[in-house]
Amino acid sequence: MTTETHTMTSSANPKIGAVALRDTAHSYGLVSRLNHWLGAALILVMLGIGLYFEDMPKGDVKLYWLKLHIAIGTLAFLPLAFRVLWRTLNHGPAAFEQPVVMQRLTQLVHVVLLLGIGVLIVTGPLAVWTGGRAIEVFTWFSIPSPMGKMESLHETLEEVHVFTSKAVLIAVILHVLGAVKHLVFERQKLAGRMMGRKRE
Repeated sequence: MTTETHTMTSSANPKIGAVALRDTAHSYGLVSRLNHWLGAALILVMLGIGLYFEDMPKGDVKLYWLKLHIAIGTLAFLPLAFRVLWRTLNHGPAAFEQPVVMQRLTQLVHVVLLLGIGVLIVTGPLAVWTGGRAIEVFTWFSIPSPMGKMESLHETLEEVHVFTSKAVLIAVILHVLGAVKHLVFERQKLAGRMMGRKRE
């Protein structure tokens, strides 16, 4: 690699100290790693709360968990939207070699995760607003509905939200199992790349 080429590559991938911000062919950049772990935490919290109160009978207890779910989801909107946008516009490191079927399954899981997150962060607030309610974020602030109550659309959005959450849950489980497969059974450092280590 010439000095000129090296300079161009460095300028295309800015760094903080020795940490690359963007992904390279061998490792995930700092932005992708932060997106991954913060997004994973937010999604797991949201799924956990949603599954916990889903089958509860209507009442104050269910309403408490529903309001908590909505409040956290509102705060999570921007980081999750950025995560989807960043991963859509940036290609990560080259995938590990594996059978074609496994490659297709891995791609499908990633698509379901990104698309599912996008659907959830859109249908969530719309379901609240079409129910004729404002979005309450704890006691900090509220976002009034920009539309009137639309009962049929509200029910459809809730159904889509619930269905998508189940699809995302399955995708998360498959994603974790895939990481365990690479890390434990194939001795590959896939998880390490998401902690800043280069692919070996």
